Order: sequence, then structure tokens, then C-alpha cells
Amino acid sequence: MKRHGIRVFRAATAAAVLGIACGVLPVPGCTTLNPGSGPAVYRRSAGLARAISGEPLWVFDAGWHTGLVLSRAEMGPSLAALLRRSPRARYFVWGWGNRRYYMAARPTSAMGLAALFPSRSVVLVQACRHKPPLCFSQGVRLRAMTVSRGGIVRLDDYLVHSLQNGAHADLQPVAPGPYPHSEFFASGLSYDAFHTCNTWTAEALRAAGLPVSSGGVVFAGQVWRQL
Repeated sequence: MKRHGIRVFRAATAAAVLGIACGVLPVPGCTTLNPGSGPAVYRRSAGLARAISGEPLWVFDAGWHTGLVLSRAEMGPSLAALLRRSPRARYFVWGWGNRRYYMAARPTSAMGLAALFPSRSVVLVQACRHKPPLCFSQGVRLRAMTVSRGGIVRLDDYLVHSLQNGAHADLQPVAPGPYPHSEFFASGLSYDAFHTCNTWTAEALRAAGLPVSSGGVVFAGQVWRQL
């Protein structure tokens, strides 16, 4: 276990030095929302026809960064403030990452190294009027997963928790996002080498009731293989 931990830490360090750790890279390594440039690679999961309200939960993999896509119908009352901010959006793309690096126009390797240690984070929410395969640039992989109603409720709770910053329960906009109709929000969760955006995605899927483990998850491939 000790050797495994050392290998994971070295891999995370190398990723940060190269500027490719999840949630710390501008397009295309981040969420790569780019309406009209798709479609992205799309794989249907078994039982898609049984998806809640005909709408599945989507997971995207942009190479080093994973995140979620939810329809308006899947975002509960606790997330109504986001719906009001984008009344014409049909889908919302969710990503999470290190605050300083994720938001930087020109992130540096020093920022990447700093992200290895416990640090502040942000949630990037992007509104999209198209179906998910058309919301992303080419090369981004998408997977549709069937989630129960109870799972969606738990997932909404997880997303609300991600948006809470300390004692503040309300949305706290931090800055406009890098894409049209996108925005960064403060998050009270801590980012570090062992709790990356891919850990965050795995935890979200686990909250939704899917058989996904977040233990030891650092990289995007560790999430994708479990799907």
C-alpha cells in the first residue's frame, strides 16, 4: 500500500508539473464545452430507455478531466438558482477543480505544484441549449448512465454540498467561465493530489447510486474504466 501511494503521488506530481492535472488546464483539457463543434464520442449504456424521465445522467471524459451533464429536469429545487440564471438552457455541464489553476487564463507549473496540496476549489457550471453530444468539442467522450429518482435526489444534494462555501449556503459567483454561458462558483471542498476533479466525479456517481468507487481515483481513466 505504501509503494502504491508513492507511485500515485509521483504520477500526480508529474501531471501537475506538466500542467495537465485535472481541473487545471484550459481548453481542451478542461471541460471543453464548445457548442456546435461536436459531436463528441458517445456510448449508450445498457438500460438507457429506462432512464429517469427519459433523460440519463451523462459523464464526460476530456482526457484528464471528467465531469457531469444534467438536464433541467434532473436539477432539483435546491439548484433552482442555477436554472434561473440560464432560463433557456436544456443541459448543465458540471466540473470541479483547483480554484487558482482552474480559473487561470495562463496557468503555470508553479500553480500546478501548489495544487498538489490542500487548496481552495471552484465549481464550473456551463449552460448548454443542445443535447450533450453537441455541447462538446470532438475528442471528448460521453457516457449515458441510468440513475433512479432517489439517485438523482442524492446527486443534487452532493452538487449543492459542492457549491457550499463554509457557512454560506447560497451560490457565490466567483468569475465568468471561459465559455459562453459559463460561470465559476465558490466551493468549500478541498482540492489536492489525492482529491482531484476525477475523485469528485467518482464521488458524485457514487452518491447517485452507481457502483463506482472513489478510493484511489486520481485520473480520468480510473473513472471511465468503472463505467
